[in-house]
Amino acid sequence: MNTRLDLNGKWRMSYFDTQRGGRPEHGWDVVVPGEVHDSLVTLGLLDEPTTELNCLKARWVEETLWDFRRSFNAPALAPGQRAWLCFGGLDLAATITVNGQEVGRHANAFYPCRVDVTSALLAGENSVVVRLESGLFSASDKPTASFETGNNLQGVSKRQWLRTTASSHGWDWSPRLLNVGIHGDVALEIAETVRWESLVVLATLDADQQTGHLTARVFAEGLTDNEIEGTLTIAVEETGQEASVAVTIKPGEQRLEAHLSVKQPELWWPAGHGAQARYTVTATLSVADETIGQDTKRVGFRQVRINQDIHPVAGRNFIVEVNGKPIFCKGGNFVPADILFARIDRQRYVTLIERALEAHCNFMRVWGGGLYEGDDFYEQCDEHGILVWQEFIFACTRYPGHDEAFYTDVKREATYQIRRLAHHPSLIVWCGNNEMEWGVWSWNWKQGAIMPDHGIFHHLLPLLVQDEDTTRYYQPSSPFSPDLIEPNDFERGDQHPWVIGFGETDFRKYREVSCRFADEGGILGPNALPTVLACLPEHMRTPHSFAWLVHDNSVASWGGDVPFPDTMLETWLGKRLPEMSIEEYVYWGGAVQGAGLAEYIKNFRRRMFDNAAAVFWMYNDCWPTVRSWTIVDYYLRRTPCFWPVRRAFAPVIVVVTREEETVSIYGVNEGETRQAQLRYGLLALAGDYPSDTTIEVNLPANASTLLAEFPAAQWDALGVESHVAFALLLDGTREISRDCLLLPLFKEMRWPAAEVRVTRRDGKAIFASDTFAWRVCLDLDGETALPDNFFDLYPGIPTVLDWAEDWAEPKIFQIGNSCREG
Repeated sequence: MNTRLDLNGKWRMSYFDTQRGGRPEHGWDVVVPGEVHDSLVTLGLLDEPTTELNCLKARWVEETLWDFRRSFNAPALAPGQRAWLCFGGLDLAATITVNGQEVGRHANAFYPCRVDVTSALLAGENSVVVRLESGLFSASDKPTASFETGNNLQGVSKRQWLRTTASSHGWDWSPRLLNVGIHGDVALEIAETVRWESLVVLATLDADQQTGHLTARVFAEGLTDNEIEGTLTIAVEETGQEASVAVTIKPGEQRLEAHLSVKQPELWWPAGHGAQARYTVTATLSVADETIGQDTKRVGFRQVRINQDIHPVAGRNFIVEVNGKPIFCKGGNFVPADILFARIDRQRYVTLIERALEAHCNFMRVWGGGLYEGDDFYEQCDEHGILVWQEFIFACTRYPGHDEAFYTDVKREATYQIRRLAHHPSLIVWCGNNEMEWGVWSWNWKQGAIMPDHGIFHHLLPLLVQDEDTTRYYQPSSPFSPDLIEPNDFERGDQHPWVIGFGETDFRKYREVSCRFADEGGILGPNALPTVLACLPEHMRTPHSFAWLVHDNSVASWGGDVPFPDTMLETWLGKRLPEMSIEEYVYWGGAVQGAGLAEYIKNFRRRMFDNAAAVFWMYNDCWPTVRSWTIVDYYLRRTPCFWPVRRAFAPVIVVVTREEETVSIYGVNEGETRQAQLRYGLLALAGDYPSDTTIEVNLPANASTLLAEFPAAQWDALGVESHVAFALLLDGTREISRDCLLLPLFKEMRWPAAEVRVTRRDGKAIFASDTFAWRVCLDLDGETALPDNFFDLYPGIPTVLDWAEDWAEPKIFQIGNSCREG
């Protein structure tokens, strides 16, 4: 009764600049799904836009019309049958014709295009043409003056009106490059009495966690004028259970439901807190013993609560609780993994999640200026226990929600995406947008159109989530505070603590910051060395060259005569970027960024659960840069700060801090209660330990615990420039974690000369030094999963790393002890 004809594969692509081109004989054979820039690179007509200066050469693509056409054979339609052309995704504004007849238009990259072609379809050979453009043409006469917020040439790009990735219009970390293409599967669908549209499976759990409930929702369309009787069956592979329900399919679109309960289900847990049990659920809709449609989803049973109870000291909590257990959220902000979205394949997602697990992450915030990510992303998060905060794709501007057509289109988009993602156990939060509530409160967005999109985030989206997905928390924006308080208030809701990171780069001040749920804050630094070199042609491999400017973070252009990130290097290291080689910059910039991100993470972790997250900006990159916020770069290499972040995110860590006149040692333990030995005190950089104590300690489960204290006056008397407070957490002779606290700037420390000795024995590499060795660097390429890098050596205390027998001899690239003021 339902037929699907695959139309992927070879299409003919041609360009039209409104005067030249547009004829198929002037085009090229390309593969669909695909994207214009990527196809032109394959054809040798465009240089790879991610490297060197090539993104500038590619700008003409978004300023051109593009035709995609092909022929296909279709069967003769029987009486009562209908046919649709279905496109999984179109970027962006499309006009579709079949056999010369316009059959539909579409201008939203975030939900599929389905057009009825029944009247235009011929038995036998047919032709289809899709004319696409980036949205610049269709939005050219749209007003923007009253929506302006001063960002990203919005008056030129009209991005407020265009339902595509905001960052592709240019962001501090992304170049302007508007995608054009057919980025999803293409098919001809034929149906007669009932059309199957989609399946949503919702999994809920009773309060006592002893019974799980499954709801299979099938969205279908009755195509006749009469009601049709059918059967909806739900089956669970792992338990062998099956349940069927009689359904009446009425004319038009509707929701059909079947239910089933699972006794004593295995639970789904975040990474580090338990297994990721999932159940395979299949739903089948049949009419008169003939299958209309069938689909399968994998779900997980878990309870999620966002605990916003009154905090005992001030404000409210903001704690993610899964299956009744508080979870400290560790991770980063996820942005599009390529500037050409068609390139983001399953393997890229697999590697990105592998890197996240390697760094001990359990959380990703899918940022509102990027994408609703591909299915493979959420599948990987489900499989490996990465919690997902999903934002609807709105960011940092005002949108024309007062416009009826725009509002209606957003409703279609949101409905589609909620249904697409609702079965994923990893998805725990729906959020309306990025920073737009904050903009209204604090950034003078009360000129021109006053809150034209308020109804989208405070009415439309919460009602859709309530109707389509009753299992998840929704909040209107990030950051957001309840109780009608300023959105970025640090005592309630979630926070973007950008008090440090731009003009203020003294990240020691993180030590004083308390946030309930910090989910966006960061420090700039370099990508891996080969990635930085890929940005720069041979004759421009110097800081501040033109190619450097193109691939630099635009924050470097926001300040005065000396860019903020350059000032940070001078402030911390006493070194000027223009005087560094590229290799030197990657090392020194990485040392500073890694220290800054570690301060951010350790500060919030030691305060758990007064603070319940350390989520930094940002996890990954969309193209190669010389300077970015990330720990994994575009080529999936580990940036120099990857390893300090990995250490700070480890399941058990020790944190040294100074609180007024006391030095305090905290132990953070995400696992079960355990015993350990704590060695702590003061060490001289030159080599001795004037204060050195070892005690037995208890690390309670899932908690941060004050383990020890001593008077800061002892440290002051010895000299904070020549001594550091240190702590080692040990399990017998095995080191669990180490930390040290430096009070002065790095350049102000009295670093001694350091000579590191390296030996290999029994699959281990052993590093030792008689003096303190700061930021020992073994590798700048970031391609090998080293057990550690950019680490400190304490005098006379070896660092022992697992070292595979087939690995090359450890090579020390640089040690930071040459950092001295003057």
